[in-house]
Amino acid sequence: MTPTAPPRRPLSRRRRLLFALLPVLILLLGAELVIRLVRAPLYFGSFRQLRTDLMRRNYPAELHPTLGYAPKPNFRSRDNHWGTLVSIDADGMRQNGDGPRPAGDRVIAVVGDSFTFGDEVDDDATWPAALERELATPVKNGGVFGYSLAQAVLRAEAMLERFPVATLVVSFIPDDLTRCEFAKRYTLLPVFRPDGDGLRLEGTPIDHGAAGRDSAKAWKDAFGHSALVDAVLANTVRHWWFENEKQVTAPGLAGQGPELGRRLLDRIAARCRERGASLLVVLQGKDDVPAGRAVLAHAAARGVRTLDLVQRYRDELAKDPGKEQRWFRGHMTREGNTWAAQQIAAALRAGG
Repeated sequence: MTPTAPPRRPLSRRRRLLFALLPVLILLLGAELVIRLVRAPLYFGSFRQLRTDLMRRNYPAELHPTLGYAPKPNFRSRDNHWGTLVSIDADGMRQNGDGPRPAGDRVIAVVGDSFTFGDEVDDDATWPAALERELATPVKNGGVFGYSLAQAVLRAEAMLERFPVATLVVSFIPDDLTRCEFAKRYTLLPVFRPDGDGLRLEGTPIDHGAAGRDSAKAWKDAFGHSALVDAVLANTVRHWWFENEKQVTAPGLAGQGPELGRRLLDRIAARCRERGASLLVVLQGKDDVPAGRAVLAHAAARGVRTLDLVQRYRDELAKDPGKEQRWFRGHMTREGNTWAAQQIAAALRAGG
């Protein structure tokens, strides 16, 4: 007679739960690894902080008491989102490549945001670098990634004081007007408010140690060490997860960006007259936003030379739709920046 096998003991509730969760855990671990490989395979900090802290975003920046932040002097690296060569000189200006610089006692100073700084391209492929070659005149690239028009104007004023500026080029995209409304964007920012017919600057020198903190920031950053958690929450509860810390609108300034932009251009035009420098204001980007065009029209009505590169780009696009892919990949490509520099050079030549 064949002996009867003893009955198997039923699995405990703990083991059943473990076996049920194991495939889920393997799936989550796989997702974590994939997201880390895509975003930053060798990064072991908080991925949430990469979204909120400018100093952790692979940008060559340092805190600044007036501007909020500025490029770090004497910096040179390819350690950025696009692996492009970014070189900052001793004055905190982006270099125009490693070639010989043109001679000249006076310079063209340019300010603006990432379109001027030249995100996504090497040093020699920015439009200020191409402008320097086009005009054979020294160009100081004072553009800074993420700047508002307010920050750009303050940087322009400092450059007018510091360098022998013959011509100032102020470039902006429409979103730079909205940025003027923020009290914080990555870092605390300078804040301008309308004051009579002019502007009043508040909050400088900036006390970067006084930044308000989200009571949940510590544990958010802790959970943010998971690339998966960060990716899920950033796409489901974006504002709560990081936007409310990354961008904070100054009280009473919501919707005031275009008016601030008009007054800021009046302000820098007055500074240029005081310093004997000519001024060109350039609208950049590829989207036709009425607020941007209205601010540019205001400057033109005040006798300031202006250049609408948005409209010129759209005219070019109507003739050759392929230029969108060749000239833009978020920011402008080398080819797009060369075209922009040619347009700006022509406007400067026409102005004498």
